Amino acid sequence: MDLKIYCKNGKLRRVFPVEEEEYFQEIIEIEGLSECLNEFKDNKNLKKIIDDSVNGKEVDFSYYFDFDDLNLTNFQKKVLKETFKIPNGEIRTYKEVGEAIGSKAYRAIGNALNKNPLFYIIPCHRVVGTNMKLTGFRSGLELKKEMLLKEGFKIENNRIIIE
Repeated sequence: MDLKIYCKNGKLRRVFPVEEEEYFQEIIEIEGLSECLNEFKDNKNLKKIIDDSVNGKEVDFSYYFDFDDLNLTNFQKKVLKETFKIPNGEIRTYKEVGEAIGSKAYRAIGNALNKNPLFYIIPCHRVVGTNMKLTGFRSGLELKKEMLLKEGFKIENNRIIIE
């Protein structure tokens, strides 16, 4: 999958599939990976880290972005910070994310995840419905399913199978 990467002040601001470029029209400047890499002090591993993440491996992105630099509301940041904690191979429900941040606004949690500018880095694909059903993914449920399958989940009829 081809990705577009946008950086500012040496930190990742957005990572998204090329097909979604229209979704991010509010971005004034979209830079390719090579230009983005030039902004990083420790850039030799960024492409490998992103590739590893896209291929279902657990990676540490904490050096490459800062929640405070993301153009999001405080609530959205709270949701994404909690989602960022979900390790590879685990899922959470919207309800569990809500309980962790002290909110019952599950639809608002879903909307916050929909605004995730770093969805290959902040693993919103690991958040599912209470019934384990794959729901609400801006890039489509097929991509969400593909990402979860790469992490080793078993999925049947768009539901996570818990064994």
